[in-house]
Amino acid sequence: MANLKTIFDRRKKASNVTKGAVEIEVYFSRNTRKYIPTGVFVYDYQFTDHVVNHDNSLEMNRIISKKRKEIEGVLHSMEVDGICNTIENFNEIYNPPTKPLYSDFLDFSYKEINKSNIRDSTRKQVMVAFEALERFGKIKSFDSITPANLQLFDNFLRAENPRRVQTTIYDYHKRIKPYVLKAYRLGLIENNPYNIFITKNGKYKERIPLLQNEIDLISSTNFTPVLNKVRDMFIFQIYTGLSYADMQLFSMDEVIESNGVYYIDGKRYKTGTSFYTPILPPALEVLKKYDYELPVMTNEKYDIYLHVIEHSLGIHKPLTSHVARHTFATTIALAHNVPIETVSRMLGHKDIKTTQIYAKVLKTTVERNVIEKLL
Repeated sequence: MANLKTIFDRRKKASNVTKGAVEIEVYFSRNTRKYIPTGVFVYDYQFTDHVVNHDNSLEMNRIISKKRKEIEGVLHSMEVDGICNTIENFNEIYNPPTKPLYSDFLDFSYKEINKSNIRDSTRKQVMVAFEALERFGKIKSFDSITPANLQLFDNFLRAENPRRVQTTIYDYHKRIKPYVLKAYRLGLIENNPYNIFITKNGKYKERIPLLQNEIDLISSTNFTPVLNKVRDMFIFQIYTGLSYADMQLFSMDEVIESNGVYYIDGKRYKTGTSFYTPILPPALEVLKKYDYELPVMTNEKYDIYLHVIEHSLGIHKPLTSHVARHTFATTIALAHNVPIETVSRMLGHKDIKTTQIYAKVLKTTVERNVIEKLL
């Protein structure tokens, strides 16, 4: 019968900061050995001939012992049944050929994403990060998940789109990191590379809302039929504060009338938070134009067409659905002395600190208040 031996750190990776694997060596002959993982990983000072100096030493040693007995049982049954003691016969009994549960890290991640209980909007954001990982192409197998490759992925994200700021880069890593951690906890990778590769959050740039003259320019310009639809949707956002997702889900069923003013009484798609915001006259005109059913368009196409409008009008600010929301908060509401607490309620923010990020005070507002209140 083949000999068994518990070995530690066969690949010579363990140290005080890096864990090594505990495996069972099955010795068939001088040149034929099989190494079977136990799923136990410890630092070099935590193993002699068994696990020591660890809070879960007893459980880990039990796992190792159970794995040894499992292998011994297979070898014993081979001996009893008269099966030749070869690695081929052992493999056929101990680990019969089956379809791998996961072909690689990307396959593992996609399956985890699809079975996880997360919002559709969050799922889309996670998939954007993994599609970027797929385009990068150097992280596929579990062995390729290394700190060095994460750094190369970080470099790739910056080179692919120079407009990506540090906060955006951080978000890509933030969406990938949970699946790397889960692969580590399941023993699919030996170390968590994010313990070594650290990415910083960065700081959000100050929001740059549109000024009223820029809004008027966009409103009054006649574009192609497609761009006119995009412009109208953008104006609707500016005069309601709705996000792109909430605008696409807008229904007159959420609208109520109070003292001659129409309000949207709804819940944010992204967070489920309630919001209550007016439909100001320019937004109401957009609704009337489309018989109270707004056009439907993907976020990607919407942003692309907004950039076309931006360049055609020579506006030196990026036009995005987020800018429309910031413009509502700043130029439409705060600049007209609407209290920030009210703006927070209209935007559907859970925390007023989020609204404060939007709350850039315009120079014209400062000038007006100086004239009206200080002079």
